[in-house]
Amino acid sequence: RHIHVTKKMQEHGLLCGLLLGLLGPTLRAEVGDTLVVHFKNMANKQLSIHPQGIAYNKLSEGSLYADRTPSFEKVDDAVLPGLVYKYMWEITAEIGPKEADPPCLTYIYYSHENMVMDFNSGLIGALLICKKVLFSVMQDGTQKLFDREYVLMFAVFDESKSWQKSTSLLYTINGYANGTLPGTVHLGACTYDHISWHLIGMSSKPEIFSIHFNGQVLEQNRRKVSTVNLVGGASTTANMTVSQKGRWLISSLVQNHLQGKGTSVQEAIVQLQRKKLSFKEVRMIKDWEYFIAAEEITWDYAPEIPETIDRQYKSQYLDNFSNLIGKKYKKAVFRQYADSNFNKRLETPRPKEMGILGPVIRAQVKDTIKIVFKNMASRPYSIYLHGVTLSKDAEGATDPLDSRENSTVSKAVQPGETYMYQWSIVDTDQPTAEDAQCLTRLYHSGVDVTRDIASGLIGPLLICKSETLDKRGVQKKADAEQQAVFAVFDENKSWYLEDNIKQYCTNPSSIKRDDPKFYRSNVMHSECETRPKFAKAHVSASTQMGAHSEVRYYIAAEEVFWDYAGLKKRLGQMNDRSSHDGGNTIYKKVIFQSYVDSTFTTREPEGEYEEHLGILGPIIRAEVDDVIQVHFKNLASRPYSLHSHGLFYEKSSEGTIQPNDTYTYVWFATKRSGPVQPGAACRSWAYYSAINPEKDIHSGLIGPILICQKGTLSTSNNRPVDTREFVLLFMVFDEEKSWYFNKHSKRTYSEKTSEVQKYYKFHESMHYSDEVAINGIIYHLQGLRMYKDELVRWHLLNMGGSKDIHVVHFHGQTFTEVPGHQLVGQMGLERRPPSSEM
Repeated sequence: RHIHVTKKMQEHGLLCGLLLGLLGPTLRAEVGDTLVVHFKNMANKQLSIHPQGIAYNKLSEGSLYADRTPSFEKVDDAVLPGLVYKYMWEITAEIGPKEADPPCLTYIYYSHENMVMDFNSGLIGALLICKKVLFSVMQDGTQKLFDREYVLMFAVFDESKSWQKSTSLLYTINGYANGTLPGTVHLGACTYDHISWHLIGMSSKPEIFSIHFNGQVLEQNRRKVSTVNLVGGASTTANMTVSQKGRWLISSLVQNHLQGKGTSVQEAIVQLQRKKLSFKEVRMIKDWEYFIAAEEITWDYAPEIPETIDRQYKSQYLDNFSNLIGKKYKKAVFRQYADSNFNKRLETPRPKEMGILGPVIRAQVKDTIKIVFKNMASRPYSIYLHGVTLSKDAEGATDPLDSRENSTVSKAVQPGETYMYQWSIVDTDQPTAEDAQCLTRLYHSGVDVTRDIASGLIGPLLICKSETLDKRGVQKKADAEQQAVFAVFDENKSWYLEDNIKQYCTNPSSIKRDDPKFYRSNVMHSECETRPKFAKAHVSASTQMGAHSEVRYYIAAEEVFWDYAGLKKRLGQMNDRSSHDGGNTIYKKVIFQSYVDSTFTTREPEGEYEEHLGILGPIIRAEVDDVIQVHFKNLASRPYSLHSHGLFYEKSSEGTIQPNDTYTYVWFATKRSGPVQPGAACRSWAYYSAINPEKDIHSGLIGPILICQKGTLSTSNNRPVDTREFVLLFMVFDEEKSWYFNKHSKRTYSEKTSEVQKYYKFHESMHYSDEVAINGIIYHLQGLRMYKDELVRWHLLNMGGSKDIHVVHFHGQTFTEVPGHQLVGQMGLERRPPSSEM
C-alpha cells in the first residue's frame, strides 16, 4: 500500500507522534494486505520485531527461543546492530476481524530478543488489523466509521530491568508519568464525536489495569462497560460517544496506579444541541429521587462466627487479641432517607443481604436521576457514579493535579453540607442487544477513591433498558433480585485506621503500622461485608432434564512424586526420601488418576491424546442432558473430595471422602452447562477437591470437564469427531500451600539444577517453592501434536491466587474465541494450523 503524504498529514503525524510518546509508530493493515516492515537496528545491541495477532513463517517471527530451527531462520530473531531486516506478514481473512469483532483489532509489537529487558527499555508499539476497506479515501490511517481514534498504553516500566539501569518503577500512559500525557491538546473531541480507543496494558510482572473514563460509557465487544479490564500484555478495542462538554480524567482504578499518577485527561471542546424526543419517549420518562447520607458507624465483619471456621483465619482476622483490631471497625456508609430533612431513614427490606452496601440506585434510559446527598460524617465525601454519562456538575470526583500542578475544582461535600447531583440517562448509556436487561454498576465517594472505598462508601447502580422497570423500580422480567459485592477492603487505607487502633487495640502506642502481621490482619475479604454462613445457607434448586444417557468415570486420588521439569508421573514409595532429594524439581503431590472399573486395580491407558495433560486429572466429557457418574476412591493418606463447576448436583454429591473410602458423585449436564455461543461445540469447566480448595488444588487435585452439544462426541471413544482437543492449565503451584510441604526440609534456591536456575532468572519475584507451570510442567510440555488443516480446540484453564495473571500468547497463531463461564477462568479457542511450522 502506497500513501501520498500531504503537509496536513505531516502536521497530523507530528501531533500523533507527541501523543504516542514512548510507543513506536502505529502499524495498520487491512485484510488482504501484506504488511512489510523494514527494520534497521540503530541501537548498540541485537533486537527484533515480534508481532501479536497475525500469522507468519519462521523467517518473520522475530522471537529468539529454543525452537530447534536452523541458524538461517534465526536471523530475524536477533538483528545485529547496524543491520536491516525485512519482516513480511500476510493479513489473511482467517486472522482478520470477524463479523462480531470491532472494525479494527488492537495488538502490539515489540522486541523479543530479551522480552523483559527490551520492553522496559521502551521497545513496543501498536498494531491495528482491520476489516477490508475501513480506512478513509485519503488513506491517512483514520477509520471511516469513527470521528477520532486514539492509542493508549497503560504500562508499568521497571527501569531496573531495562538496558539502561536505574531503580525507578514508573506508572505511565504512553510512557508519560505523573499525569503528563499531553491530553488537553491532543486528546480533544467534539461533543457527539464517535471515538475508537485502542487500549493496551503492559508490564513485565503480573499487573491488572482497570481503565476508566470519568463521566463516559464505553462499548466493548458489543457490550456497554464502565471500565475496561486488561492484564499486562493484553490489548483491546473499545468505542464511545462523547456527549458532555468538559475536561475528563482517564485513569486506571488500581491503587498503585492512582498513587503513581498513571492518569491523563480528555477534553470535549464543543457543546451541541440535544435531539428532540418523540411524544412516546417523553411519556415513558420517569424521574427518580434519592436522599442519601454518608454516616459513620461501627461495622462488624462477622456478627455470627460459625463453629467450623478455620482457627488460623479466625485468629488472624477476627480476634482482637495480640494487639490486633479484630472484626469490628469504624467505617462510613451510604444510607437512604425518606426526604430532604434526613430524619427518617428508609431501611432496606433485606439488611443482611445488602450488608455494608448503600441503597440500590436504578433508572432506565432517558430517565432523570436526582440524588440529594448529605454528608453526616466527620470528613469530606461525595458520590461518583460509574457507567453513566455525567455533566461536570454531577461528576462527584476530584481530579488530580494537572501536568503543571495546577489545582482542580474539588467536588467534596464538607461535613454537615448537602449537595444535589442530577443527570439523565442518555441513549449511549443504554445496554446493548447483547447485554442483560439491566447493567450492574457501582457508585462510591470520589474525593480520594482508594481511601473512600476502603472506608466503606460504595453502593450498587442499575442502568436498565427502556420499559424494563415498573413504577416501583422492580424489574418486570425477574422474579427476584440480589446484590453481591465480592471485595477486599484494606482497612489500612481507611480514613479511620487511627480511630480503630485507639478503640480496639490493647496497646495503641506500640502498634507498628508497617508490621506485616498487623497489616494482613486489616485486609478483609468479604461478600457485601457479611461473612456467609455456609453451613446453614442451603439453597434448593430443580432442573428439567431431557432424554439422557449415563456417562461413567472411575477416578482415584493418589499420592505421587511429581517432577515439574518433565511429564513422567513418579509413583515410587512414599517413604523413599531419596526420590525427593535427588530430583531437585520433584515434590510429593496428590493427583487424580483414571481407572477402567470400580475395582480400581487397572489404570486407564494413556495415549497420544492424554500425553499433554501432565498433572491434570482425566478429561470428563459429556453432552448436554447427560448424567455423569464419577466413582471416586480416595487412595491418598488424608481426606479429599470431588467438586465440579458448571454442573448441577444434589446435596448428596458433596462432602468429604476419607482415605480408602469410595463414593459415587452424580452430576447433571443441563443445557446451561453446555455451550452458549452459536456454533460452539464444547464448554470447559474444572473439577477439583474442595475440602480446602486452596490447599487441595496446590497439592495437585484438579482436572478438566468438557460439556458438549448433542452429537459432538463419538459413541466409540467419547471424544470429538474429526477434531483434536488440548486442555492447558496456567497456574503457579505454591508448594508452601500444599498439604505435603514440610517446613523442616525446605530446599533453598541454590539447590535447584542449573537449568531451573536459568528459568528462574525470568521469575525473580517468585518464591523458591513457586512452580510457574502449564499442566504442572515448567517448560517443554510434551504431547501438543497437531496436523496441518486439522481443527484444534484449545480449552484454557486458570486457577490460583494473585500471582496467577496469565496472558496466553501462541506465536504465529490467532484463534476464534468461544467465551465460557469465568468462575475459575476458562476459555475455549478454535484454530486450524495453517502450516507445519509451529
